[in-house]
Amino acid sequence: MSFGNGTSKGLSTCEEALQRLLVGKPTVPEHVGLDLSKLTASIVSLEAGFDRGYLKKSRKAHLPLLAQVEAVRAEASKGTGSLSSKQIRQMERQLAALEKALSIAEMQRNKVLAQNMKLWQRVRELERSMADSRSGRSSNVDPVLRNNNGMAFTPA
Repeated sequence: MSFGNGTSKGLSTCEEALQRLLVGKPTVPEHVGLDLSKLTASIVSLEAGFDRGYLKKSRKAHLPLLAQVEAVRAEASKGTGSLSSKQIRQMERQLAALEKALSIAEMQRNKVLAQNMKLWQRVRELERSMADSRSGRSSNVDPVLRNNNGMAFTPA
């Protein structure tokens, strides 16, 4: 049986099935959430209500539809297809963990920078104090230093 546009009813049914698969609204429960990189002519045939072997390369009328199925599968295999929700959730968890690690690293960096600034200021004060004591001027900075054990000593 042929329609006025030269396509058979079965081919038209397969084209409709392919469109349902592409928009993610298949009628066959097994095809719900189908990864388009796994799309085959047999899946389209089953979605249309036929057996797996309905679409054949030997039928010239089927070739455009088969080429379209192959193009969709190739495009999805390149990584331009949609990711599964499981993959998206996993990537979101990884992103959250990386953001947390970054936040911790930034806090540690800021703490170390603050400590370094305090140490640099203290060194500058001590240098000024030593320069003042050599030149005979008095200084407001206490010249007593402490070693690693906490023992006080006066620089020579």
